[in-house]
Amino acid sequence: MLATLNAHERTRISSLQAHPLLANVAALSWDELLALLLQRRFLSLSIVNVYEGVIDALESDAIKATVRQILHEEYPRNTRGVPLASHRELLFRDLLHLGASRECILTTREAAATQEVRLASLQALQCCLGQPHSDLALIAFLRFWAEVLVSVEYECLWPRLSERLAQGPAAAGTRSEFFYYHMIHDRRQSDIGTEELLGGLTHSQELARHMAELISCEEALQIAISQVERAWELKDRFYQQFLPLPAPSHRPGGGL
Repeated sequence: MLATLNAHERTRISSLQAHPLLANVAALSWDELLALLLQRRFLSLSIVNVYEGVIDALESDAIKATVRQILHEEYPRNTRGVPLASHRELLFRDLLHLGASRECILTTREAAATQEVRLASLQALQCCLGQPHSDLALIAFLRFWAEVLVSVEYECLWPRLSERLAQGPAAAGTRSEFFYYHMIHDRRQSDIGTEELLGGLTHSQELARHMAELISCEEALQIAISQVERAWELKDRFYQQFLPLPAPSHRPGGGL
C-alpha cells in the first residue's frame, strides 16, 4: 500500500524538478534570482504559522510532540539555553550574502501570485479538518509542502546559490546558514515505511514514521496521495509566476 504513495511522491518530486523555472536556474540573471528568492521568503516566513496551525488541529499527542519539536528548531538555543539566531534571521543573512540589500529585503512587497499561494496553503490545512483521517491529512500536507518539496526547491537552486555561498562548517568563503541546512535536514531521505534511526532522521522522515502508522486502508492512502498532490500544485503555481508570459496569438484577419 505504501508503495503506491511512495511512487506518487517520487513522481511529483520529479515534476517539480522538471519545472521550466527550476530546471533552468542557470539561465536566470542574479537580479532575477534574487527577485525569486525574495518572493520565496514570504513562504518561508509562513512556515511557523503552518506548523502552529497543524499543532492546534492534531488530535494525536505523539504526532503533536514531533511537529512541536520540528517547529522549535526554528528558534534554536545553545547548550546553556541561550537563544541563538532564528531561522528567519539566518534566511535574512543568506539573502544579504547573496547580494540583496537590507532595504530590498525589507521593502519588497509580496506579489499577488505569492500571496495567493501562501493563503491557499493555509486554507489547505483547514480543508483537512472535519474529515476522516484528519491527522494523516494534516501531516501528509505538512511534510510534503514544508519539508520534502522545500528540500527539492533548494537542491534545484543550490548550483546557483553555491556561486556565492559555501557549505559545511569548515567551508571556505561565506557559509550558507539557511538554504544548505534546509536542503539537507528537510529532504526525503527514504521511502515512507523504511526509515532507520541509525544516523538520525530528517524532518521528512520523522513525519513519515507517523504517516506509515496511520495508513491502514485504501481510504487513508488516497487521502495521503491527495495531500501530496495539493502540496505539489501549490509549489508549481508559485514558480509559474516567474515564467515569461506566452506571446499573444494573432488571428488571421483580426483587427489591431
